[in-house]
Amino acid sequence: MNLKLKIIIASSLALLATIFPQKISQAQTQETIIRRELLFVGVRGDSPWFGFRDDGEWTGYCIDIAYALAEHLSANQLEPIRVRLVTSTTQSRWDMVTSGRVDLECGPNTISAEREEKYGVNFSTPFFITATQILVNKETQEEDLKEGKGVVGVVKNTTNENDIKTTYPNERIDNKYLSREQGVKALLDGEINGFASDGTLLLGSLFILNSELGDDYNLLTPQQNGRPFCAGYGFILPGGEENSSWKRYVNDFLAHNKKAQRVRQKWLGDLSENSQRIYDACTQE
Repeated sequence: MNLKLKIIIASSLALLATIFPQKISQAQTQETIIRRELLFVGVRGDSPWFGFRDDGEWTGYCIDIAYALAEHLSANQLEPIRVRLVTSTTQSRWDMVTSGRVDLECGPNTISAEREEKYGVNFSTPFFITATQILVNKETQEEDLKEGKGVVGVVKNTTNENDIKTTYPNERIDNKYLSREQGVKALLDGEINGFASDGTLLLGSLFILNSELGDDYNLLTPQQNGRPFCAGYGFILPGGEENSSWKRYVNDFLAHNKKAQRVRQKWLGDLSENSQRIYDACTQE
């Protein structure tokens, strides 16, 4: 094989690695990202404040934090690190990270050791705290749901599903919904009596559907041993010891980078009264 052909093949392989990130090595460290000068970030498109589309444009905490992280990675580099956003879902997020399609997934991902072991991933330190809540119409009381007098919808295979199964009759829980918007719309259409998800995200779903809390809808907060089912959100990162340096790097960035702190304050620092109440309940001793 002549030298010119070897160069063409090598260049083509490098280009393919950029276009098809799933072919990249699983060892997703900051050195790998710097070498290819490209940061792949999975982002949800249905999570107001975290990641959503406004008139077709990506916006939210996860978008801004992705660019802040790329800027941080670019320090002392000859060329800036670019960002490529990849749409993720609650169903695809785990495989996107473990297959190497993205370097991290940013969204309302509840941190748990069980999930790390089950999916073979790492979580970053939390960047937000919320809790499972149930959006209900004004006629529905929590005692009604506990007595099985209403149907509660939830997205399948989520921590929200696990939480409400410990509180309400399982035969009255409907987990056929694939997204929050689908479940909230079913509630608004009168098909179910309540829909369970993280409280902050339920408020965001109402916002997307041009509705809000008030005379027609309330939020219930199921509890266990007098406390809400609290959830800390973290980035999903590749698992394994070979990726431990990437986890440390991301955690240090979240904790100490001034731009990261400004991005968090911009999107998550001044949310609703409900979100503040949940935060206080979850962080009290």
